[in-house]
Amino acid sequence: MLRKKITTAVIIICLCSISCESNSANKQPLKASVEAKLNLAQQEYDNNYTDEAMSIVSECINTDPDNAQAHLLYGKLLLTDDKATDAARELQLAVELEENLEQGWYWLGLAAEGQGQTQQSLFCYNKALSLNPANIDYILAVAETYAKQEKLEEAITLLEEKITAMPKEIPLKTAAADLMWRLGENEQAIELYEQVMLMTGDDNSVVESLGYCYVFSGQWNEGAEIFNKLIGQCEDEQKKKSYLQAAAFCSVNSAQYDKAVNCYNELSVEERDNAEFWVKMGQASLGAGAADRALMCGQRALALQPGDADATVLIGCAQYSMADYNTAIKNFEKVNSDAKNSNISQLMTARCYERLGRKGEAERIYKKALEVEPNSKLGNFMAKEKDVGAW
Repeated sequence: MLRKKITTAVIIICLCSISCESNSANKQPLKASVEAKLNLAQQEYDNNYTDEAMSIVSECINTDPDNAQAHLLYGKLLLTDDKATDAARELQLAVELEENLEQGWYWLGLAAEGQGQTQQSLFCYNKALSLNPANIDYILAVAETYAKQEKLEEAITLLEEKITAMPKEIPLKTAAADLMWRLGENEQAIELYEQVMLMTGDDNSVVESLGYCYVFSGQWNEGAEIFNKLIGQCEDEQKKKSYLQAAAFCSVNSAQYDKAVNCYNELSVEERDNAEFWVKMGQASLGAGAADRALMCGQRALALQPGDADATVLIGCAQYSMADYNTAIKNFEKVNSDAKNSNISQLMTARCYERLGRKGEAERIYKKALEVEPNSKLGNFMAKEKDVGAW
């Protein structure tokens, strides 16, 4: 009897063992099939065939609902389709199934960011970064999220640490330079942009950023050189317009008036109905010694915007340069009450009287102008030149 029971038990154990082996054997080809389909779905996703990828990955999830990679890809597809809430659900499931799934945490951060959940996105990006500290996308995601939270110092610190560890990674230096610029640390930003340019050659986005950095730091010659270089390479007409304006601005401030006029000439067709443009072009022409052209620009601006104070001053200055002092005085007197232009109009009126030999009137207006605005650079320059303080 005992022998019979033992024999039965052995048979049952053997049958169970055979059953387990059979189940395990059945799962192996099933797992391989899901992995093959996931690879195909990933290829479709990479080639922007999202509908086909969605169909395949859905089938994978139905076959193997605990496959973290399948839920990850499904979440990415949903996020691509602007379904952030559904995407977050799938991605959350992916990281629950596989806690160290770094891509899962990164994409979950993207989903949270899409829903305006900045703190949650920062947590997810940091989790991804902790799993792969050298991943550039993760580093930039954390730094950019810090920046969105106005934690610029934290962003800079992270980027500097990573640049020290990975000095050849151009995106890190570019991101750090962008943040330095936002912080007003122009010299450090310029240094980083210049390093990036040496490493990449003529990357126009970097060159453009460097150019604007020069502008904000008052390095006009360098800025003019950068933007003139960009003008020659640019095929986008809207961008070219911005570069021409920037080059003209830098050229005027660096006293390269002829180059500024050349830039304005290229803009003149598109800007022909813009009074402010004609004033700027006239100012550059005046600096280049073309008083007659400056007068024409001022008159064009005034025709477009009657009574414009800047245009009136430009016309007066052009007339002064052409020795038409009496007419210039009439124009300067028109803007004596204008807050922006009253100082220069009075000073130029005094200069006109001086040229006409009316020293007493010139002295009176000089003194009045300096009393109203004692810190006027132009006024002080004229005072030193004419020794107004001794009058």
